[in-house]
Amino acid sequence: MAEYLKVVFPQRREVWIDGEPAAWTQSVCQVDAGWYTLTLAPPQDFAPESQRVEITDTLPSAPLVVEFTLKEPGP
Repeated sequence: MAEYLKVVFPQRREVWIDGEPAAWTQSVCQVDAGWYTLTLAPPQDFAPESQRVEITDTLPSAPLVVEFTLKEPGP
C-alpha cells in the first residue's frame, strides 16, 4: 500500500532511504508501508546520523514527518 514521507531539514538535501538516494528534503515522497532507515546525503552536518522509522497509515496530505537538525559548528 502507498505511504507518504516528508523529511524536514533547514537546507535542501538529498534523502537516502535504506542507503539509496530516494527524495529531497521538504518534499513528500511515496513509499511502500514498512520499516526504513533514513539519512541525508553528505556533508555529515546533521543530527541524528540516521533514523529508523515505520511508515504506515499516512496520506499525501498527512505524511510521516521526520526531522533532521543542523549540527552546531564546533569551537
